[in-house]
Amino acid sequence: MRIISGIESSKAMESTLDAVQQRVSAVIDRPVPMDVLSGRSVGHPLHPASVQIPLGCWVGACVLDLAGGQPAKPMARLLVGGGVVSSIPAVLSGLAEWVHTRDAERRVGAVHAGVNAVAIGLFGVSWWQRRHHGAHGRGASLTAMAVVSVGGWLGGHLAYNRGVGVNTTAFLPVARSWTPVAPRAQVRAGQVVHATMGGVAIAVAELPAQGAHTSPMIVAMESRCTHRGGPLHEGAVEDGCIRCPWHGSLFDMVTGEVRRGPASIAQLTYQTRLVDGQVEVMSDDPGGLRKSVIAG
Repeated sequence: MRIISGIESSKAMESTLDAVQQRVSAVIDRPVPMDVLSGRSVGHPLHPASVQIPLGCWVGACVLDLAGGQPAKPMARLLVGGGVVSSIPAVLSGLAEWVHTRDAERRVGAVHAGVNAVAIGLFGVSWWQRRHHGAHGRGASLTAMAVVSVGGWLGGHLAYNRGVGVNTTAFLPVARSWTPVAPRAQVRAGQVVHATMGGVAIAVAELPAQGAHTSPMIVAMESRCTHRGGPLHEGAVEDGCIRCPWHGSLFDMVTGEVRRGPASIAQLTYQTRLVDGQVEVMSDDPGGLRKSVIAG
């Protein structure tokens, strides 16, 4: 942890990281690649899932190296090579996560990527030795496995200690009974009202009549973006969606679903009603980690 603290506080590489992040962003941070690499279609970040394939291949190869004997060598070589190839989507989805980090998270993420790049290179050397020189390649694989374990520890620190890639709203209080948040007169078409409820920011807006709704509809959702915590109430309303002002994620204001990344986790939306000129909200979200906001 002392080493991690040193990495997080070091500013020696800031200019380099700025330049690298700009280059990566120019390639990845566009609608189509970001939608794919962020994991929008699966409802959570793609990177944690994509790393399981190369890790599974490499662990299997190491087990065969240690216990499989001579007959297992061809399969071990195949697994090492398969891990190297399948690491490509893991690397790309990791870069999609990293491109929107800053400060301590960005520094640790860069080291995490560098360590894993070394591991991938060593596994590549191992495959080459096995395939072209008749060498066993076990030493390179075992060394790479140790290195990739360090990379995995750094990745775990980013997710569990720093919250990169997790739902930034998971612990926010929620109204489980009808709670007033804003006067109806303040809610106008095309504008987002910033309301608060038990210290939690809520984005309230009026959507025009459409489909089965024959009159304008009042909608409300948590204002803190699930991706990096951006203030959605400062974003623009676009065709029934709200765009995060920080990274451009687009959320359906009725369902909370992500229409465009880099966010991959839906926003919590509220049921709404009008009582005595006040917009009231309520949610039946079952999350056990969320405290209840007391009505009134």
